[in-house]
Amino acid sequence: MNKARFALIALGFVAGATAPAFAHHSAQMFNFMKRSELSGVVKEIRVINPHMSLTLAIDAENGATKEIAFEGHSVNNFYRAGWRPNMVKVGDHIKIEFAPRKDGKDGGFVVGFTTAQGQEIGFKMPGAS
Repeated sequence: MNKARFALIALGFVAGATAPAFAHHSAQMFNFMKRSELSGVVKEIRVINPHMSLTLAIDAENGATKEIAFEGHSVNNFYRAGWRPNMVKVGDHIKIEFAPRKDGKDGGFVVGFTTAQGQEIGFKMPGAS
């Protein structure tokens, strides 16, 4: 086998092994030093790894409903914070606490929520008392 062919095969193995690392993004797009809150109706919730996703329908200024997508911690982190399956369901009215996006767009990283039954689940934000 010549050196060029061996180098291409080796490069293919390295690229294949590192591809999953590029597939997951970081949380750098969120401002964890700022806290925001919103209340609304759950349109979709998926608490799965690598992180949860939530779509919340809120009342917009013009009287319409606006759907905003959020993400959050992994299943394990939410479980340690007190979350249990079926605690939040589609159709529930909840309040969320989140780190907003740095670019000012809608959405953010959920760090806590209050369920329809009043249960508070969450994580301490940096600088929070």
